Amino acid sequence: MALQLEDRPQWHLPGVLEPGSPLPGIPCLCEPNNYDKEGFFDFPTRQGWFFDPEESSGPQRINRDEAPSPAEKGAFLQSWLFFGMMYEVLKLLDVEADLEDCVVRNQDGTRRCITTYPLRKYFANCIQHGKARGGIPREDALTNIAKILRRVESTIGRYSDTLSPRSWRLSEALSLDTVLSILVLGESLLNLTRLAMPSPENDQSILGGVGFAWSRNPLGQRMLGAGWCISTTTMLHTLLDVTGLYYASRLRLPTHSGQQSHSNCTPQQCFANHVDESTYQTQHTERCRGCEHISIDVEKVAEVIKQGNTPVVSINLLDADSDHPDIQLRVVTSTPYIAISHVWAQGLGNARANSLPRCQLIKIKRMVSKIHPMSPTNSASELGVWMDTLCIPVAPHLKPLRKLSIARLEETYRNADQILVVDKDLMSASRSASRIEKATRLLCSAWMRRLWTYQEAVVSNLQPNCEKLQIQFSDGPVTFHSLCVDPIHSYHSEMAINSLLLALPVTGSVSFRLSTLSRALRYRTTSRQSDEAICLTAVLGHDVSRVVATDNAEERMAIFYSFIGTVPAEIIFRKVSRLQIDGYRWAPLSFLQQMAQIAVPQGLDAPRDAHGVYVTFPALQFLSIGPPKNIGNHFVLGEDPENPTIHLSSAGAKSGRNDDEWTRVVRGWEEFDRVVLGSGEIALILNPNPTSPHALVSILRKGPGGTRYCRFLCLAETSAVHATSLNVCGRVAIEKIDAGTRWCVG
Repeated sequence: MALQLEDRPQWHLPGVLEPGSPLPGIPCLCEPNNYDKEGFFDFPTRQGWFFDPEESSGPQRINRDEAPSPAEKGAFLQSWLFFGMMYEVLKLLDVEADLEDCVVRNQDGTRRCITTYPLRKYFANCIQHGKARGGIPREDALTNIAKILRRVESTIGRYSDTLSPRSWRLSEALSLDTVLSILVLGESLLNLTRLAMPSPENDQSILGGVGFAWSRNPLGQRMLGAGWCISTTTMLHTLLDVTGLYYASRLRLPTHSGQQSHSNCTPQQCFANHVDESTYQTQHTERCRGCEHISIDVEKVAEVIKQGNTPVVSINLLDADSDHPDIQLRVVTSTPYIAISHVWAQGLGNARANSLPRCQLIKIKRMVSKIHPMSPTNSASELGVWMDTLCIPVAPHLKPLRKLSIARLEETYRNADQILVVDKDLMSASRSASRIEKATRLLCSAWMRRLWTYQEAVVSNLQPNCEKLQIQFSDGPVTFHSLCVDPIHSYHSEMAINSLLLALPVTGSVSFRLSTLSRALRYRTTSRQSDEAICLTAVLGHDVSRVVATDNAEERMAIFYSFIGTVPAEIIFRKVSRLQIDGYRWAPLSFLQQMAQIAVPQGLDAPRDAHGVYVTFPALQFLSIGPPKNIGNHFVLGEDPENPTIHLSSAGAKSGRNDDEWTRVVRGWEEFDRVVLGSGEIALILNPNPTSPHALVSILRKGPGGTRYCRFLCLAETSAVHATSLNVCGRVAIEKIDAGTRWCVG
């Protein structure tokens, strides 16, 4: 039965407590029962339509001279792709749907809009039927569902507005929100199928390739228009499916983020939260018009650190019910404590003194007092506070103790009773919102994008009980654990929550952990490059004191890699900036803001030592090389017109960018030619993926067992290389090295 006008149209997704815009109405372009329920794939023909996805003209009428109008095309597409998909997939899941349920009508019976809210009832019935059959899937049903969903996705993708202007465009017949309603429904039906018919084997083989990705989702533009940072929209488009991105686009832009300028931000990086310590100012609370700073006893803090203990601040409010209570700060060591995890750019740091404004200390104390201690023997009033602003010395004469404190950060967070996340954007939202809304806001928050806070979150989740990490909202804290759910247990997409889960665990082999770090840090930043090695070392559980012993960022990263015994072998082929330290020239300079991620290793772990990383790949070795000719972004290594010419080109040449590594090789070529090429010791280690760049190296020496010790130069691409076992191309001889050869790339 259709909903009447007074009924509020809703989606089947959880509501947004604090939306940035009203829930869009999805126009109902056709009578729902225009879908005749006689089969999905033949529906166009039965209705007199010709539809060939390979053609660029879009849907056409059969045996009609005049072209169908956009309204007719829209009605046909909605009837087929929305109502048809819904009916047929639910039927395959043993549920008969009344399509009229999804239409909201005016009092005179005319169509007003579509609602997907009744799907909650149908989805619950599907899950019950799945339980009744013992969760045993029918392979024929899974196969047919996959075919239907793939056809819908390919049709939407084929006619998206990102294709050639000569192609018919979907927007000529369907509004953005109408297209989104089809995609969101498809994703929900896909998740429902996985939930109602759980079978890892069949899910991988039949449903594994089904998806509704939209290469250039216009929701990103909608968010940019609302004031969101371009790096945030880029991140969300990468991490979320269409449903998750649609949900994020509906969120109200937090007040703090809305007040920031993102004019200098790039798709890879947000600069609004970078800190310049020379101009940094500690901020007061919003309602405070100015109050005095209250300092901790720095000498007492120093004494505690020297003793090998963690300084904890006991904040006592005298006359606590007053609007302006007096404050007493004491340094203690044996009290259970809450570690405060915050974003420096939001004003709770202090680069000049171990102090905070009175107003901020009062606020922190009142937040901490609402947290229930993990141990039943403690009370909230007894919990102390550890916060870097107060407990890590900043005075120049205490710099050694500052370094020692930083080296102990992992221990400090690990030993905390709980960790409280304090972020202005999150503190402007309510904990009463749905789980997916809170999780999506956390994913969009500045806290989630900073390097230091990643370390703090990881350490808290290394504990058996993940209740330790608390997220502060406007009306109180919630546990990080409460925001996390296995996405297969929800029929509406919760990819935002899944992304949070993916970002935190750092377990498994060292190579797998590096791959996890690569994904997790892709959209994180730090104001000081030299901090990265500290955090990475702590996250992997190694001795940070060696890292903080030097202030040089590259040396710190080399020390970090020195703790690692194996790395993914394919790391030498990644398009990243690299260290310029012998033995580590293969190593990424940073994991932050890297579009090229380290892939999960497929059995190709490579050992490493001080000389470099040991890999086994085929290669081309260039012998008797004369001076090459440098032309722009490539070297011509052969000039004999009777033979093929070899081109070695920069890995960035195709995209028109100059690689720093390639530039270094070009500038040093004369010396290279004199010292290295004269003896012909240069090789190209070949990537197993022939369409990706290879690694150009100079061979330094041969070691025991035939291992070739070499120096990494840069990534390079090749063309016109015709080599057998030994080919001569002009003045260039090429020896093909077989795949069993071992290389030490340093």
